[in-house]
Amino acid sequence: MAYNAHARPVLRLSEALAALVLLFGAAANLAAAESSGNGNASISAAPSVSARSAVIIDATTGALLYAKNPDLVLPPASLTKIITLHIAYEEIAAGRLSPDELVEIDKNDCSPVIPYGSSLMYLHPKMKVTVRDLMLGAAVVSGNDAAYSLARRISGSNEAFAERMNKEVRDLGFDKMTFVEPSGLSEFNLVTARQYALFCRKYLELHPQALTELHSVKSIEFPRAEHAAPGFVPEGTIIQYNRNPLIFSYDGADGLKTGYIIEVGFNMAATAKRGDTRFIVVTLGGTGGGSQRTKDTTRLLDWGFKNFQTASIDPGKLPAPRAWFGAQRTVSLVPASPNAVTLPQGKVATLSQRIAVPAYVDAPIKKGQKIGAIIYSAGGADLRPIDLVAAADVPRGNFFRRLWDGVLKFLSTVFRKK
Repeated sequence: MAYNAHARPVLRLSEALAALVLLFGAAANLAAAESSGNGNASISAAPSVSARSAVIIDATTGALLYAKNPDLVLPPASLTKIITLHIAYEEIAAGRLSPDELVEIDKNDCSPVIPYGSSLMYLHPKMKVTVRDLMLGAAVVSGNDAAYSLARRISGSNEAFAERMNKEVRDLGFDKMTFVEPSGLSEFNLVTARQYALFCRKYLELHPQALTELHSVKSIEFPRAEHAAPGFVPEGTIIQYNRNPLIFSYDGADGLKTGYIIEVGFNMAATAKRGDTRFIVVTLGGTGGGSQRTKDTTRLLDWGFKNFQTASIDPGKLPAPRAWFGAQRTVSLVPASPNAVTLPQGKVATLSQRIAVPAYVDAPIKKGQKIGAIIYSAGGADLRPIDLVAAADVPRGNFFRRLWDGVLKFLSTVFRKK
C-alpha cells in the first residue's frame, strides 16, 4: 500500500489572526503560526517539513502550535508500541503485572514468525524474560517480538490485546486511533498526528516515569547469560542502541519513539524539555529516510523553543467559597487543568493573573463542578480561563443546618441591598 507524498502548504495564521496566538490553551486548535511582527511578540515563520502530516503541541497545556494535515489518517508503524507500553504500565499499576515477573517466550512471538528483517530484541522460544526487559526491548530498540510477548502475557493473543488497545484509546477520547496488533507492523493500525500527539501527552501525564525508565535509555544488552533456553545458549550479549537519535544529540530530548513501514514511510514522536517548557512533535509519512525525519523533528522543536514558552503564576491559597445549606461550610477548589498557559516568548514578561470566584455557592455541589476560574492576561488581553472546580462533593446538610443557613442567607441578602 504505497503512497504518493504530495505535501500540502503548511497552515499559517494571517496577520489579522496573529493576536490569537495568546489564546493557546488545552483546547487550542491553532495552525502553524506566523506573526504580524508586532513588537517583541514576533513569531517566526514555521519550517517546512517533508512529512505528510505533522504537529507540535505544548505537553503541559495541550496547545497546538503547528499543524500540517493534522487529521490525515495514517499508519503509525512502531509508534503503536507506546500504546502497548501504556497498557503494560496500567497493568503494573493495577497489580496484575510486575516489572520483575518472568515471561516465558512463545515460539509465535519470535523470528521467523515475526519477519527477521524487522526490528527485534532477538527473543528465542522458551526464554524467560522479565517484563521490564520486554518493555525496554519495545521502547528502546522497537522490538516487535517484545511487543508481541507483552501482548500475549497481558491478553493471551495479539487479537485480544488489539481489542484492549482500542478500548483504551476510545476511553481516552481518541476516536481516530484504531489498532489490529501491538507492534506497528500492520498498515491497518491507524492514527492521526493530532490525536497521537495528545495521546503522548496523556501517556506522559499518566506514566511520567516512562521517560527515564524507557524512552531515554540509550542502549540495552540482550540476551544475557540468564536468558539461556532449551536449544539456545547466549554466546555473548548484543548491544542495541535507541532508535531515536534525538536523545543522543538534541538539548532536552528524552523520548519518545520512531517508526517505519513501507506503507507509510518514516514516523516519529519526539519530546524535549527546557526549563518548564516541554513540547511534543509527531510527524507521519516522512520521505527522504531517517535522517530527513530527524531534520524535520529538530526544525519543529527548534521553532517551538524559539517562539513559545509555557508560563505559570502560583495563585497561592485559593479562596474557598461559603457553601450555603452544605454539610461543610466551605467548598475547596482545585484547577481542572494544569495552571499554565502557552504564549509567545515576547509576551512572557507581561503575564498577569486574577482569580474569579463567587463568595457563595449553594449545596449540593458535585466534585469537579465548575465554581470559578484563574484568568491569565498578557499584553492587555485575557487568555483562556483555567476552570476552578470543587475538590470534593459537598452534600446538603441536615434540616437544622439548612434552616439556619436559610436565615443567614436571607439576612446577608437584606444587608447587601442596604
